[in-house]
Amino acid sequence: MTGMGSDTHMSCPTEERESALPSERVSASPSYGLSMMSPSSMRNKKRPYVMVQQNCIPHYRLLLFELLSTDKQIRFRVIADENSDVPFLAVIRPEETVIDLKVARVRTLFLSMPFNLTWQPSAVAEVLRERPDLVIVQGSPYSLTAWVLVLLGRTCRIPVLLWTHGLLGQERGVRWRIRETLYRLSSGLLLYGDRAQSLLVEKGFPCERLHVVYNSVGASRSDRVVPSPEACLEFRTNLGIKTGERLVIFSGRLQREKQIPLLFQAIAGMKGNQRTVHVCLVGDGTEQDRLYRLADELGIRDLVHFLGPIYEESKLGLVFSASDLSVIPAAAGLSIIHAMTYGTPVLLHGNVEEHGPEWEAVMEGVTGFFFKHGNADDLAQKAMMALFPEPLKEKMAQACREVVEHRYTTSRHAQAIKDAVRATLMSRKA
Repeated sequence: MTGMGSDTHMSCPTEERESALPSERVSASPSYGLSMMSPSSMRNKKRPYVMVQQNCIPHYRLLLFELLSTDKQIRFRVIADENSDVPFLAVIRPEETVIDLKVARVRTLFLSMPFNLTWQPSAVAEVLRERPDLVIVQGSPYSLTAWVLVLLGRTCRIPVLLWTHGLLGQERGVRWRIRETLYRLSSGLLLYGDRAQSLLVEKGFPCERLHVVYNSVGASRSDRVVPSPEACLEFRTNLGIKTGERLVIFSGRLQREKQIPLLFQAIAGMKGNQRTVHVCLVGDGTEQDRLYRLADELGIRDLVHFLGPIYEESKLGLVFSASDLSVIPAAAGLSIIHAMTYGTPVLLHGNVEEHGPEWEAVMEGVTGFFFKHGNADDLAQKAMMALFPEPLKEKMAQACREVVEHRYTTSRHAQAIKDAVRATLMSRKA
């Protein structure tokens, strides 16, 4: 698995760069002439107007949208529901933020099929009323809103960018044809990772319309004060962790798709090999009661610490910092970046198509490790290698932080989105 998350990036021939870092994209020109503006932007030549449609604003997107909303060169307005579209996901409400936010309810259309559709009619109405210079849309083929807005964009000559994973792996058949049609109707895609860009280029999409913006957690530098060694030791001591014992963290929703029982089995296996490893579970979900029972059945209840959901960054940062390793048994995503922000390496399985694009940040032996999918014994072996005789975290922490700083900070995320907006508006002029 060595090099699976290597720092490669497919550059579009037309991109201009000020450095070799993938996330440091710069636009061809910082300003706009009158000739490239839509009627609405003629009223404000120097500040294009961008509307961002989202089903909701997750708590980890707070800083990103605040940065966009307060930008001096581009006006960003967000259209989103104030309620979550995902169970156990904390969201931002209008009264809690300075984000320029228009509340628009999301309706779910339940079908007798493996999937449901979402529809946000107020978002469409707002675009028709405001006629922005560009619209950024949550790019799911299961969103009727996305389909209507890309078609509306073509009719009204408003460029539409789809914010999407793109492709996580090779996709064919009817499912791909539907996704492909939606993507090709848009003016371009905002992608979370390099692999999605590569896969879409292989399928004939023009590279200059595929903007890799990566992802970020909503913690500012001031929020991310790294706890002192003394604070970390106190935290571990309060959990009952003794000298020679180790601590791993799982942060995420406690749901079946995360396969947390695999981690419990690995901890039980390590205990049988005289290796004591504790785990902090940060989050809640439908599997919590089942996990309590499983910990009792495996005889590791004293090693499993249910901390519940933690949204205060200083407290969450303490748990990450005090942990020797982050373990995500399945469906890894943004929690990879959160762990590495605090210098904590990550262990996840090697079937990367089943993870979110953030797996690209994991490089075997450099910022983390991969175990065999669904194999608790291999998970235990890789964890023991990372934790004993001494944790490898100290040697890997700097590399973890550097990957985050180069690609996954909120400021870089916001800048990449703004650069994609500028590039798309410039292409309309050409």
